[in-house]
Amino acid sequence: MESMNDWLLIIDGGATKTACAVVHAETGDIKYTKTAGGSNYQAIGVDSATEILQALLTFVHAFLQGQTNSEIAVATFAMAGIDSSKDHAVVKAMVREAITTSQLSIETLIIENDAEATLLGVTAGQTGALLIAGTGAIAYAFDGRRIERAGGWGHRAGDEGSGYWLGQEVVRAIFRMEDGRGEPTILKNEVYNFLRVQDVTELAAWLFRPAYTNAQLAKMGAFLADAVAKKDSCAIQISTRAAHELVLLACAVLKKISYQGEAINLYCNGGAIKHNPLILKIFSQDMTTMYPQIQISLCQHQPIHYIIERTKRAYDNR
Repeated sequence: MESMNDWLLIIDGGATKTACAVVHAETGDIKYTKTAGGSNYQAIGVDSATEILQALLTFVHAFLQGQTNSEIAVATFAMAGIDSSKDHAVVKAMVREAITTSQLSIETLIIENDAEATLLGVTAGQTGALLIAGTGAIAYAFDGRRIERAGGWGHRAGDEGSGYWLGQEVVRAIFRMEDGRGEPTILKNEVYNFLRVQDVTELAAWLFRPAYTNAQLAKMGAFLADAVAKKDSCAIQISTRAAHELVLLACAVLKKISYQGEAINLYCNGGAIKHNPLILKIFSQDMTTMYPQIQISLCQHQPIHYIIERTKRAYDNR
């Protein structure tokens, strides 16, 4: 018999931040939230990622100690960096160590890629696809039976169209401009002012400092939308290329589920596409030109909202 005080635990471990929520299973009310830094072990290492999870779960344990029932019915750890069976094993070991250290009691444990969990939440278990262009870029599609994926292989292998890729292209454009190899762009002043650097040598020093992270470089892509609005040619070119790369990514994952042009929902999330109107416009135009039946929608909530929905269904279907 299910308890009226059953709890759901959701961990959304992204590259930039890790969000945590404790949800009342029966009412769906969020009773506790906490955030920490990114927990993608591929970016920060196993030890650092484990420490972040341990800290969050310790807070969760303290919260549950004040409740009538402190056992978690279903916990979903939706983690960036799970790209293979080996990755899954690494993250599983991290999660179990964090759970043991925090002394949490969990009945059903789900560990999966963060984008996969978001897909299952946003599509409500129906056929659909999800494109995420955040710090990285990845696409998932679900045909009602199986999940297929394209992209998400990391900044060293690709992630074209992602926030990281945009930031990298912005910085490259500045170096080309300063060298005389590329056209002038107002992106230079925006980036210099934000980073409080005076010249290209200081920009290079910022890139190669010990505290550098991919997420920090991804922030440089945020200046594109304003530069596009001001008709900056360089910003327009970068944004256009990003849109075309995301089209290739979306089409690739749709082909993997043998999509034949029928009506389908394609959800888009991540700052690179949500906060750059030109990227979204070109992406939407190209996709609907090829596939008129596609309905493209921006996700209206944070990913953790959809992961909560995914966890609720897992709870109901136990």
